[in-house]
Amino acid sequence: MIVSKTDKIPNKKIVSVLGKVKTRQTTSYEKYEWKARDRMIRKAKKMGANAIINFSYRRLGLWEVYEYYRGLAGIVEDILPIQKVLSNDYCWQCGKRIKDNARYCGSCYAKQ
Repeated sequence: MIVSKTDKIPNKKIVSVLGKVKTRQTTSYEKYEWKARDRMIRKAKKMGANAIINFSYRRLGLWEVYEYYRGLAGIVEDILPIQKVLSNDYCWQCGKRIKDNARYCGSCYAKQ
């Protein structure tokens, strides 16, 4: 388990959650991934998490994500404040504030 970035957020409970989707066109499988991600975010918020560990589902299957959620395995890519991820006003990848209801800001969308 890689938690090297956690020292940026001292005295906060870190909870892992399913990560980001690469394309805007979602298949039914990807929609299921998003539902699982939102469910985990809600669960993390109930547990009193101030931040989540965000990682890509393409590198981990759902069961691996679940195992990681239980603190057993995983690849950490990024840590975002939980309010930023829950709100649509922020980019889901970098956490930057955006005006419209999109998932990503312009620069993150262009990188994909």
